[in-house]
Amino acid sequence: MTAVETRVPSYESPVRKVSEWHSTNGLNMDSVPFRLYEKAKQLMWDPADIDFSRDAEDWAAMPRRYQAAFASSCRGFMIGEEGVTLDIGPLLVAMADEGRTEEVMYLTTFAFEEGKHVEFFRRWFDAVGVDAEMMHDLAVEGAQNRGFKPPDPERNRGMFESELPRIMRRAMLERSPETILDASLTYNQFIEACLAITGYKRFARMFELADALPGLQEGLRMVRADEGRHITYGTYLCRRILAANPELIDFARDRMHELYDDYITDVSADADGDAERSAGDDYDDLLRRQLDGRVRILEKAAEVALAEAETAEVHDTVTEDLAALA
Repeated sequence: MTAVETRVPSYESPVRKVSEWHSTNGLNMDSVPFRLYEKAKQLMWDPADIDFSRDAEDWAAMPRRYQAAFASSCRGFMIGEEGVTLDIGPLLVAMADEGRTEEVMYLTTFAFEEGKHVEFFRRWFDAVGVDAEMMHDLAVEGAQNRGFKPPDPERNRGMFESELPRIMRRAMLERSPETILDASLTYNQFIEACLAITGYKRFARMFELADALPGLQEGLRMVRADEGRHITYGTYLCRRILAANPELIDFARDRMHELYDDYITDVSADADGDAERSAGDDYDDLLRRQLDGRVRILEKAAEVALAEAETAEVHDTVTEDLAALA
């Protein structure tokens, strides 16, 4: 199978041709990206509309150990959402330079939703009167008392501090199938489909212990619905690339395990990692199972014909795969 050629961006000459405008020739409204774009419009929500008044009452009555667990998880999600908000731009530009209008249309909603997620968590902290950094400092202090090294507040190494920015900015300058695949693996497959989904499962366990904070629960349902579309797009993108370049499956498999190993090493090295485990669950095991499931999906993708990977029918399969991992 011949790999699909990827257009190299040029900053000295026009990158579009009259014949390439999709809107004049007809948008592919049956494509996976356009269908996701339609769903994003239909399921629009505003963080400012969520009522957090009950959350403030619940928070005041909540045992300290539960406060620490919820604050730590919300802070981690908020930082992650800010990171992906800042770093999604190169993927959008890469798809624009390939002339994939329907994908760019969807990615505009993707970027918008990531920004809303940052706003949601920030509004929750403000509404319940929680100083996110103070709660974090208390969690770190407790971890230090158990022998963990305190994190450097100015550190610039980590998944959101260095790895995601590095991979996404590389996609601005190098448009090989491997580079775009790496961007989607890091952003969609690992951060969203592994880290975020594992985080939602931890939230579910925490709410089983403390059925409180209805505003937080409502917002998390909205965020998770958005993330489901993001993961579906990322799976579609990986399928499309792997179907055209099946030899990249070894790279994809190895890269996912590399991301997992690096992340586990980072969070295990200091008090931040201990604070992330403050709910007392088997976080590493949850994350590992999520990783194994994503790798299986990628392995299936390398066996799919390119024409099948591009069709809308693949959307239903992706949805089923995600439901099995939920």
